[in-house]
Amino acid sequence: MGDFLLDEWSLGLGDDALPAALAALGALAALGADRLAAAHDGHGWLEGELQRLLADAIDPHSLILPWRLPRRPARATVPRLAVMRAGRRRAADLPAPAADMLARLWRAWVNGRAQAPRLALQGQAREMARLMAVAGILARPAAAAAGVFVSTRFAADGRADWRWPVTMATLPGDPLGEALAQRQQGKPGDWPIRVREASRAVSRFEVLVVGAGMGDALARLLASRLTLRCGLVLVAGLRTEPPDREGALLRALASRVSADGVAVLDAGESLQDFAGRLDGFGFALSHNLTIDQALKAAFGDGALLVAEPGLLERARLERSVTRATERLRRMAPGARLELSERSLELLRRSPAGAGAPPVGAAMGAPPPGAGALAPAELANAIEAARDLYEFRSEAGEATAIAELNQRLAEAERAAERQAPVPRHIQQQSYCRRGQRFARERRAYTVGVPVQVRIHIGPRRADSVAAPTAFPEDRLPASESGHRLQLVLHEPRQFDAPLLREVHLPRTGDSSAARFVFTPRVAGAFAARLSVLHRGRVLQTVLLRTEVLDGATAQAGGAGITLEDEAQVRQDWSDLGSRRQFDLALVLNHTAAGTPLATGVAGGRAWACSLEGIESPVRKINDLLSAVALSVADYDEGLDQGENPRLLTRLARVGANLYSLLYRDQLKPLASDGFDVGDPAVSHVQVVSARPDAVVPLEFMYDYNAPSPDATLCPQHRQALQDGCCPAGCARSANPRAHVCPMGFWGLKKVIERHLFDPRARLPEGAQVAVLAEAGEGRDRLALGSGAVLGHSREVQDAQVQPLVEALRAGLGHAPALAGDWDAWRRLVSEHHPALLVAFPHNEGKEEDVLLEIGGNKLYTLDLPGDYVRAAGGPPPLVFLLGCDVAGTAQDFSSHVRFFRQAGAAVVVSTIATVFGAHAVRVGELILAALTARDAKAKPYLGELIRDAKRAALLESVPMALCVVAFGDADWRLQ
Repeated sequence: MGDFLLDEWSLGLGDDALPAALAALGALAALGADRLAAAHDGHGWLEGELQRLLADAIDPHSLILPWRLPRRPARATVPRLAVMRAGRRRAADLPAPAADMLARLWRAWVNGRAQAPRLALQGQAREMARLMAVAGILARPAAAAAGVFVSTRFAADGRADWRWPVTMATLPGDPLGEALAQRQQGKPGDWPIRVREASRAVSRFEVLVVGAGMGDALARLLASRLTLRCGLVLVAGLRTEPPDREGALLRALASRVSADGVAVLDAGESLQDFAGRLDGFGFALSHNLTIDQALKAAFGDGALLVAEPGLLERARLERSVTRATERLRRMAPGARLELSERSLELLRRSPAGAGAPPVGAAMGAPPPGAGALAPAELANAIEAARDLYEFRSEAGEATAIAELNQRLAEAERAAERQAPVPRHIQQQSYCRRGQRFARERRAYTVGVPVQVRIHIGPRRADSVAAPTAFPEDRLPASESGHRLQLVLHEPRQFDAPLLREVHLPRTGDSSAARFVFTPRVAGAFAARLSVLHRGRVLQTVLLRTEVLDGATAQAGGAGITLEDEAQVRQDWSDLGSRRQFDLALVLNHTAAGTPLATGVAGGRAWACSLEGIESPVRKINDLLSAVALSVADYDEGLDQGENPRLLTRLARVGANLYSLLYRDQLKPLASDGFDVGDPAVSHVQVVSARPDAVVPLEFMYDYNAPSPDATLCPQHRQALQDGCCPAGCARSANPRAHVCPMGFWGLKKVIERHLFDPRARLPEGAQVAVLAEAGEGRDRLALGSGAVLGHSREVQDAQVQPLVEALRAGLGHAPALAGDWDAWRRLVSEHHPALLVAFPHNEGKEEDVLLEIGGNKLYTLDLPGDYVRAAGGPPPLVFLLGCDVAGTAQDFSSHVRFFRQAGAAVVVSTIATVFGAHAVRVGELILAALTARDAKAKPYLGELIRDAKRAALLESVPMALCVVAFGDADWRLQ
């Protein structure tokens, strides 16, 4: 302890006395020179006065006692305390009280208290290593502290709220996850501490636990490529890092997950031992202890906590009780909350021994099972029973509060959806005038720097707003708000898209994003502004004006406007629970008609031209369409007949497409630490802002292009079964000699597609038709509720019969068969199906597109909703598999958007011609995989369709490669 000048001062103290002496010394050092004056009479320290000062320094509510390192003047041999002497301007620097005296004083003071203090170690950032070392001493039993933590502030943003039930998550592949899950077995289903594995779907939670030291924990977190948000990080490996390195690692770890606290823990003798202590920590939290107290109770002196004090307060269950009461009183009087009988009983109890009638008596007897109460009644019950929350009943109260929080969140989201508050994307433009930027409302000028300020908020007279309101009322309940990415790009005026972030609170204005560029070409200016959340595009708008040259700059301009383009999400109430995507692409055309892709991934934005893409797209369609004319040549196995040649040719075209879209233009990103071609980039969202901007990313082939005479990799079946190539496969040893189906993006990535059509009929005042979406509490597709099937007269009944039997086996009943579109419409109305399967024939182009089944033709432009979804029925999963339904061969003309606008949850279609039996066989294999009993193991539709395509290729159906899905990938099947 020489670094703290404590060696001489503490010489002779036993191990039991040192923690007590240090506790008293730091507590006194935190008092300040003015307050210490009364404890020194000019000759020595007054023990009684020192004890009184300690009693006054502790916060009576939180029991926190501030602690600071003593002064360390040069050449001093013992710690010093600053004392302001009477009549003097400067504090005297006096030797600290003797260590044995302080140890005695501390013991006497602590023993005389009803509750032990919590020590909050405070200091400068440069003192972090010393504070962490002292914290380990103060955590020993001899200090008799109820909790010990190093108090600091983390530069975190986008924090996760702390809510009950508390989720304790582990990283994928961490053995600690299984050990924790085993500890959960035998606990009630409504236990308020939940154990989960972090993933795209589980990315915001309260506690992240890593079964490794800080250095390894940070490496594992970075390797996972997950973007996680949590309140607290718990890592194993106490005292395994050098003190000077530990603080830097700790801050880096907190920054990576926007945490407010990190604790380094003694893992014990085994994984099971560590899991048991973590279980004890959760149990202590559920009994209203603060985080530092809960760690002390579970780990003793084997825990080092560095945290913001605000986190410790927010995480306390009692705080959740208070917040729940406040939220209840803000709710509408007519609202009702459904709660389980167990929770109602706990929330209705009166204080023991209060002598008052039960609170529930004023409400009437609860109904059997679940019950409903008005919010005000529940708030009164909770406040009248505050003494209940001593939390003695095996976490029962924590369970009740956890359920109440969940019901409150549901009710608040429902209320907010009914009372929208208008906020808009808004801009202000400024042009350089001399040495400063001046407001510009007319136009930009070539060569003159421009600053565009973008924010989201209520309309303001000094800003230009997009016409359609930003759906502020539908954002998920979050005290901290949301981080949104904004991407601005005008390819004629600046080369690379500009990426910024804003913080959007629950109400009021967001922070501002400032984009600076210098226009370089006179003419129309049309910049696309895309808004993203967690890797998914939410909305795009167009910033329009003119760029004038120097000679015409004084002539004015038409003005600067924001125009709606596409709103991908209509209901944002569950953004916090949406899964994270790795890569987002917006496909569109410039004002001059040039096809363009704008991408956002890995904290970067870029744009690439799609010029030249027509050739590989046409070749892909021609190759697949040829298969439809000779089905028998492709059904003997992927390594038999024409299949190897087909896959090789597709892979060569796909490699050219990959080179066009990635290697030529995006590869430089890999040098910056992010590679969109990495297998870990497994979830992609594609937004086609024009209906003719569909790009077949599914056929991107990111392995080396095989030679024209390549053979199928001998390990292709294992690769398709496992979802990745086995180590040391033949293709990896000789890349050009073999082709592997797992090189195609459609078999390795989840690709979520969205289409928009400006010609579609829209609700009055809207820019984009409302589409069915997956959302919290309504994200289930119950396929077993009913199915309708119809087919073109070019498909024989006998060819459809195997699919009918497969659906009968998977759904438990046969689908209703529609002989034509009239029967289809009637069956949709009668059966309320969640699955629609059509094998139609496609005819026509543009506004004259039509589909034929049973000889009956249906024009799909402005398709009436009752062809897709019955009134009050679920949004269905629709299969349109047939003759070029999605439209690659027809210049991307598509029926898909019309079925989506009519209420389909997801439309599964093809991007090449698929005839007759082959179309049915593709549908049979995909649907068999979706309706299999083990489908619930991977409930998300995006993963299920990807895996079903792999299964279809194992059955020698290469046409499954051209299956694509339009709509949210987050729908779940049940």
